[in-house]
Amino acid sequence: MADKNQPSGANVLSFKTPEPRFPNAAIKYVDALLTVQRDRFERELAARDHTSTVKYPKLPESAQILAESDTFVGAGWTNLGKRRDGTAFRWMGRIGSLLLPIDLSKPRPFLVRGCGFTKRRFLRETTLWIEETQLEFSLSRRGFNRWTFSGEIPAMPARPFYLFRMQAPGLAPLAEGVDAQVSLAVSELRVNC
Repeated sequence: MADKNQPSGANVLSFKTPEPRFPNAAIKYVDALLTVQRDRFERELAARDHTSTVKYPKLPESAQILAESDTFVGAGWTNLGKRRDGTAFRWMGRIGSLLLPIDLSKPRPFLVRGCGFTKRRFLRETTLWIEETQLEFSLSRRGFNRWTFSGEIPAMPARPFYLFRMQAPGLAPLAEGVDAQVSLAVSELRVNC
């Protein structure tokens, strides 16, 4: 039952005088959390030093991922679109990612083809990544809105797939009166083809 001097629902403990149990309990709790975190960090560091013993299935050495194919698995893309000439594409948001199931035990050349952009600067300022490694690439343009990024993916540790990521510097409306905000239209990704 609440004291007449205390409004109901108020803390029963007074914070005007120090409670000896709280600081000690808090210190023990924080110490336990730090110990767990340190142990986890040491285990992860030790695991990183050892070579991987996991045997993944043999992956292909090349890949062609078309916008209309079932292998175009990722996030940050619109539904499939088609140009008048039949070229399929997907518009990318600010970041578009694709799962890349390929053997990267050796460096592999890559090519990203596209057929549109909302701003020219998005082509010049886009960055490409494989996992957490930024890729060096060159841009070539053909015609009014066709473009190609080409470069080389470095050798990477064995994994069942890699995350290929494209990052545009921003978004722009697709067309006047259209609510969609996009950056680049991508039609295919080729690795070692």
